[in-house]
Amino acid sequence: MKNILIIRRDNIGDLVCTTPLIEGVKIAYPDAKLYLLINKVSQDVVKHNPHLEKVFVYKKAKHKAKNETTLGVYFQRLMMLWQLRKIKFDAVILANPEPCKYSLRMAKMIGAKKIIGADLGTSDIHHPFKSANFHGKHQVERTFSYLSAITDKVIPIPPVRVYLTDEERHIARQRLKALLPASSGHLYAVHFSNRRVKSSWPLERYAEIIRHLTTDHHASVLIFWSPPGTLAPDDIGDDKRAEQLLMQCQNPRVALYPTASVRELLAAFDLCDLVLCSDGGQMHLAAALNKKQVVFFGETKPEEWHPWSDDYQIIQATSGNCADIPVEEVWQKMQQLK
Repeated sequence: MKNILIIRRDNIGDLVCTTPLIEGVKIAYPDAKLYLLINKVSQDVVKHNPHLEKVFVYKKAKHKAKNETTLGVYFQRLMMLWQLRKIKFDAVILANPEPCKYSLRMAKMIGAKKIIGADLGTSDIHHPFKSANFHGKHQVERTFSYLSAITDKVIPIPPVRVYLTDEERHIARQRLKALLPASSGHLYAVHFSNRRVKSSWPLERYAEIIRHLTTDHHASVLIFWSPPGTLAPDDIGDDKRAEQLLMQCQNPRVALYPTASVRELLAAFDLCDLVLCSDGGQMHLAAALNKKQVVFFGETKPEEWHPWSDDYQIIQATSGNCADIPVEEVWQKMQQLK
């Protein structure tokens, strides 16, 4: 195969879980050109990925900027599809392990010779995957299953990966020095945002955990949250709640670390020894850096979405509501990872 395209039109965490498939395809076909088609929200996940020839990014109409029109967004997408069609792909993998009509429609418009994806009950998918064709329960395992459609080689599942540059790391270190000039011991990350209500933990309990952490006079804490515009241009983000959390902590070894992009969040997480967060994109990003994590799970199934990394602890209330999880249980899990 000379040209292979992977389509993954979901969010940040989904694309992180697709990075092992990207690497696996390149291992199977080292001389092939591998392309990726994703939406704008998740593009930072694969920036500097050495396995990709080119990343094509499309924008959903709901993510259009204030100075853009819906018609303009659709026109840009058509131009992109025209560029893709000129490449003449040998195979297109619809990387979502769930059936996706929209991704199939895009693959057909591109004119792929061979389309691989979850079974939609249509002959348009040349290699349909039924439930029995997927291996494992986790999103990484299921997504990686698609590799078997293009090679007979037995390739172990690689880790989830992101690729930071030296410059990105340098900037993060400089920001840390400015925020916490006396920081010298353990550095903890606390990311409190989550768009799912049941996956959210009360702000005052995060403050209590931070107070526990800073009883160690050599420990420091960076607070992270979702900035405005994370989910849509009119998304207000959690800036105000971040300020409220900092006020509750009242400690010079605790600082807010605002991030304007996924890349900034990744570079900051890279500095930290342990990440406390809820299930979602931030958890998968920390896993891609192989960070220790304590993670709140609401109603999401851990066996399908746990961090694909080495050291983590999951906390999930039987009610499915993270508000029912006491501080003591969280502190105990964090102590186990220290």
